[in-house]
Amino acid sequence: MTSPHHHAGGSPARKLSPNQSKILGCLREAGEPMSAYAILDRVRKSGIAHPPTVYRALNDLMKRGMVHRLESRSAFIACGHGECDGRFAFAICRACDKVIEIPLGEKEQARLLGLAPAEISPETVTLEIAGLCESCGLAQASPA
Repeated sequence: MTSPHHHAGGSPARKLSPNQSKILGCLREAGEPMSAYAILDRVRKSGIAHPPTVYRALNDLMKRGMVHRLESRSAFIACGHGECDGRFAFAICRACDKVIEIPLGEKEQARLLGLAPAEISPETVTLEIAGLCESCGLAQASPA
């Protein structure tokens, strides 16, 4: 069962362009955060040769909720739910870069936006929690 604000990628929205499909496929195949230049290196053989092409496709995919930007890593990752409405946080393992999406409800999102000082009119929240995943935590805890 998906959360109320995440939905599968079968929405009636317009189809992806060939460049968007290639870049989304690259991110899904990688299964880990990638910089725009790492994406460019992987999709270059399919005819995408310029950084602006990658950034344009990434921006469109982010608007559609199919790709997320990890601010702390200056990297991108495919949405783990196909696409979503943008209310999410991330838990990121600092050892292996595993990323887990954390869905945020409307109340949680509003509460986080409410933390902004009066001098700032909040528009978005980016919440990233860094730590160790279970596997990396166990590996660090066991003697070598």
